[in-house]
Amino acid sequence: MNKLKYKNYDIIKLRDLSVEELIGIYKNCNSPAILNLIVKKTEKLAYKIAGEFKNNQWEKKDIQQVAFTGLIIAINRFNPGAGNKFSTYAVHCIKGEIFHFIRDSKLIKIPRWLWKLNKLFSGFVKNFEINSNRYPTIEEISAGINISIGGINEFLKAREVAFYNFKTIDENEKNISDNSDSYDKSLIRSKEYKSFDLVMEDKILLWDAIDKLCNLNKKIVILSYFLGFSQKEIGKRIGISQKSVSRKLEESIRTLKEYYAGR
Repeated sequence: MNKLKYKNYDIIKLRDLSVEELIGIYKNCNSPAILNLIVKKTEKLAYKIAGEFKNNQWEKKDIQQVAFTGLIIAINRFNPGAGNKFSTYAVHCIKGEIFHFIRDSKLIKIPRWLWKLNKLFSGFVKNFEINSNRYPTIEEISAGINISIGGINEFLKAREVAFYNFKTIDENEKNISDNSDSYDKSLIRSKEYKSFDLVMEDKILLWDAIDKLCNLNKKIVILSYFLGFSQKEIGKRIGISQKSVSRKLEESIRTLKEYYAGR
């Protein structure tokens, strides 16, 4: 397609085209005027999503700026030939950018099980999009990460609570996630049993239990049981004696057992 065909004075003729059609043209000519037209047609979506994220820690304009960054990313990544709606794809990109902004700001505390599950979910969706040029259905996500469809729905509710209804963390660093009126964590279950792999409900229980430990004990447990370091190696890494590491591990195991016993 000839870049000269879409000079600024031709933009009026393009206003009636769909966003998907405009993105197809933009990818061929890289016209700033066409990009501006696409943004004008879709900016309400960015404003709407930005408005869902409310917190006193940030200026409204800061969240809006992040939302517009997500919108531009969506425009540049969208494949108009795949037959998908741009708005669906853009929502995913805009929310993703805001989620990253919130995470990187470290102003909220999200429980380990939700971060782990979100990483699993996001990784599958990203790889699926790369390979299939479209967003996966909930059935495909369910099969891909081995979580029941009902569990996927509850996870998405939990993520909405964590990211949309976040609050400033108080001095005791209370989690904001366990709002049982909004979602039921117990429904987030594995779709089918797999050998040599904990079912999702047991993984969530384990991650939750580890989060009950103090920061030092949590680090020691992860280094020992998840990363395979010896007690001597752990002691060197965190600057305490091997005897102290052993005592901390015993203390942590006792706390975890008490947590499980109370479930």
